[in-house]
Amino acid sequence: MIENLNQLKRALRPGIRLQIVDHRRTECINQLREVTWITSNGFCTKVLNQPADKIDAGNNGRGAMLWWGPASTWTFENGVCSSFTYGGNRKETLIIAFCVLNEEVA
Repeated sequence: MIENLNQLKRALRPGIRLQIVDHRRTECINQLREVTWITSNGFCTKVLNQPADKIDAGNNGRGAMLWWGPASTWTFENGVCSSFTYGGNRKETLIIAFCVLNEEVA
C-alpha cells in the first residue's frame, strides 16, 4: 500500500492503471485511467475504454497531466492517494483521489 509521495512516484510507470474515487469534476469519478507518461514534475493519464476526447488529446496525446507538487498537498489513506491545492487537505481543495491498481497493460 502506498503511504507517501515518494512511494507513489516509484509505483507509477506507463501502463499502470488508476481508479478515480473522487475528483473536483464529478464526471471523472469512477473513471479507469492509464498512466501514459512520467516526469520529475508529474504524470499523464488517459481514460480507458472511452472514445478520445480533448482532455486525452492534451499534452501531445499523452492525456491529462497531474503535477506532483509538494508532499504537503498529498494524503495517503487506506490505499487512496489524494492530491489537493495549496489551500489545505479538505474536500473543497481536492483535485483528485485515486487508487493505484496493480494492473499493467501487456
